[in-house]
Amino acid sequence: MVLRSGLFVLLFLAAGLLQAAPDAVVEGMQLPAWIIRDGKRQPLAIGTELKSSDEVSTGGNSRLLLRLGDGSVVKLGENGKLQLSGLMQKRKAGFISATLKVLEGAFRFTTDAALKNRRTRDITVQFPTVTAGIRGTDIWGKNLGDKEVVVLIEGKITVTRAGEQPLQMNDPLTYLQAPKAGTASVAAVPMEQLKAWAAETEITDGAGALRKGGLWKLYLGSYRHQLEALSLYDGLRREGYPVRIQPQESEGGQLYRVRLAGFSTEREANALGARLKESNPRLEPIASLQ
Repeated sequence: MVLRSGLFVLLFLAAGLLQAAPDAVVEGMQLPAWIIRDGKRQPLAIGTELKSSDEVSTGGNSRLLLRLGDGSVVKLGENGKLQLSGLMQKRKAGFISATLKVLEGAFRFTTDAALKNRRTRDITVQFPTVTAGIRGTDIWGKNLGDKEVVVLIEGKITVTRAGEQPLQMNDPLTYLQAPKAGTASVAAVPMEQLKAWAAETEITDGAGALRKGGLWKLYLGSYRHQLEALSLYDGLRREGYPVRIQPQESEGGQLYRVRLAGFSTEREANALGARLKESNPRLEPIASLQ
């Protein structure tokens, strides 16, 4: 009986560990995208669990979707850089904290409706000169070069800037403009402008995105010699594509197939295949569920 009780406790604890949400995880991408961890740059992949001090980045026409441990969603637009700092969860207390440093590009933070009144969260978003303290909200922001813009779509934020008094933003659909030279100001955001800005952080259907749970694969080349496969593998990974090599037996002997996995539809796989073939005509893109 004691042994059974002990086994039950171990199984219960193991199940709890398996179900515990990671601090942050990659759930969607338009490639290319990278992660810098411990000084090493490598392609970002769906399912990558992020930790404090990680820096993620996107290329041209790329997008990135992350989910924090409390269910909040973080989105990054093209040519973006985001560094995670102070990322921590206290799962028993239901607490999460993080400083999201938006170094470049467009950014959006959205909290699920069921979590908006959660008080055990300490999330701060830092732009180059503007810092926003988040309290259950939906915000969008970007460094536009001559100024920084922070849009309050829903909720409340406290914005601070060196040399200026903290500013409480309580009215949805307003935005703060912080010029490099001059004082920050707040105004209502035109809906057409908001739609245009929001599109900068949204993954586009049919653009070749990878998604959590995506079952389709894209094979980019099959080679008899492993070194040929490795050459393509190394090149694509440098360019921000998380390809893998899949050995496969064939009638003529061993094949080495270079593939990308995680597309939700055949259409998405084919879209990226066509784009990659434009820049590298020697590729042979084939979408497959196998």
